[in-house]
Amino acid sequence: MRQNRSFFVKMDPPAKNGSAAARPRKRVKKEKEASQKREASILHRNRLLILRLAAASLIFAYVLIRTPDERLKTLLLIAASVLAGFECLRDAFRALINRYLTAEAVIVSFAAIVSFLIGFGEEGTALMILFPALKLLITAEEENVQNQALKRLDRRGEEYTEEIAEKVRKPYAADLRIGAVMEDSVRMALHTGLLIALIYAVILPLFFHYNIRISVHRAITVMLVCTPFSLLAAVPSIARVSMIYAASKGTVFERAADLELVDGTKTVIMEKSCFAKNEEQRILGYKSTCLDDNTFFMLVSHLAALSEQSFSKVILKEGRSEIREGLITDFEEAPGGIEGTVMNSRVILGTASYLAGKNIEVPEEPSEKGICFHLFAAGRYGGYLILSENTQSDIGDIIHDMRVNGVNRCILICEESAEEISKYSINSKFDDVFTGISSENRVTAVNEICSSDNKKKIYFARDDESRRSDAELEIRIGKNLGDADALTSEEEYANIPVLFSLSHRIKEIAAENAIIAFGIKALIIFFSLIGYCNLWMAILADTFAAIVTILNANRVTFKSLIRSFFNK
Repeated sequence: MRQNRSFFVKMDPPAKNGSAAARPRKRVKKEKEASQKREASILHRNRLLILRLAAASLIFAYVLIRTPDERLKTLLLIAASVLAGFECLRDAFRALINRYLTAEAVIVSFAAIVSFLIGFGEEGTALMILFPALKLLITAEEENVQNQALKRLDRRGEEYTEEIAEKVRKPYAADLRIGAVMEDSVRMALHTGLLIALIYAVILPLFFHYNIRISVHRAITVMLVCTPFSLLAAVPSIARVSMIYAASKGTVFERAADLELVDGTKTVIMEKSCFAKNEEQRILGYKSTCLDDNTFFMLVSHLAALSEQSFSKVILKEGRSEIREGLITDFEEAPGGIEGTVMNSRVILGTASYLAGKNIEVPEEPSEKGICFHLFAAGRYGGYLILSENTQSDIGDIIHDMRVNGVNRCILICEESAEEISKYSINSKFDDVFTGISSENRVTAVNEICSSDNKKKIYFARDDESRRSDAELEIRIGKNLGDADALTSEEEYANIPVLFSLSHRIKEIAAENAIIAFGIKALIIFFSLIGYCNLWMAILADTFAAIVTILNANRVTFKSLIRSFFNK
């Protein structure tokens, strides 16, 4: 009597991510040169402005030191103001034509002109010189923050870094919805501040012993502070840093507003074909009982040759038996099982659930991890075959992390039947599964899901040539963006949950910046009203607030201060 034999295939351990190789010296030198070129480009692009600011500053210094007669002094101050603030005056003129009366350039130009009229020409000139100079400083700081963020992409190569840099430099790429919301929400408050300034200019001389010059001076200082300058200065930096950080995690967005849209998503639709398998499905092991190994695999292979099910294709890859046509008759199959007649004997290969449907009791399944298929020949148990589960263990982790970030419904779309996908969907913890959806019909199916309710939805699609779905946000996984909003590389789809926390932090950092800017503005307004702040001090303080918020934009990739405070 032959002894039973058991054979199991040893699985190779997963490869570990190795540390990045040291960059060649030539590449380091090339990147250093590129960085120096970017820094020099700020001065190169604004060289004419810098020359005009330098000339205006010399004229202003001459007026302060030599103190010429009043007429010459006024002419020199006006010349210095026009020389330095040409762009500001031009932008103010354009804003007035478009009836944008509260534009930043309009307020600055108005404050400078009024200061000349009431006898504070030095402050008006200082304002017209400081305003473009500090804006240039802010622009330089924005580019510095952006370049610091781009260093995250060094390990991906210079070509990838330059591609992302081109995307974030596009004007529309840095627009954030929260920026528009902040501007609209503070507009009423700023308008109220302007109204208070005007009332203050009238009331102060009536009730106190101040002349009209002092009251108007304080009023225009308050008006200058009430511009949304520092409040919105950091919004583009937040957008660009967020886009770069998302790219460092494998997802490239065309616009930061689309990344911002990720937060608050309640429904996620995912195609199974988007996600690469951990490994190809294979035979992990087998055990034959009343049959020898050759007969066991001969029966299994001949049944599998007539089937189109995925597990049958895996069995045929082994190629252990030569397939003879006509050996199997009366072939039948159903999800999870195949059967046929061999030399007047019924042979069945199927899972325990498939056999249970035929009232066939199977022995206790082995403890090895995998999908077990049992073979019965002529009513006798012939042994079992174990296949790897062919599931992506990290998909379950991705779903879990997305739920932590507020997603409450995860939908899977696949071409497989319900029986073939049941174990996968259970292990991955999907809420709903739409099976039997062909590649031609998947966009229609997604559109029907999107129309079922008004909740925000993200659709993760394969990077083929299919048309755009009706989902609020579409992210394709692969190499071709198409009409989608973002593209995630196949190797890094496990970082998808990072997008949810990053999108949420965009709003948190914007809120932090609003608190910082409003706090500084409140202090400046207070000191302006009591006479301890003039025009150039106001613009300096507001610029300080702008630089602080821009530097804070880098923290979009870290834990929010607001969350840390409320979690104490």
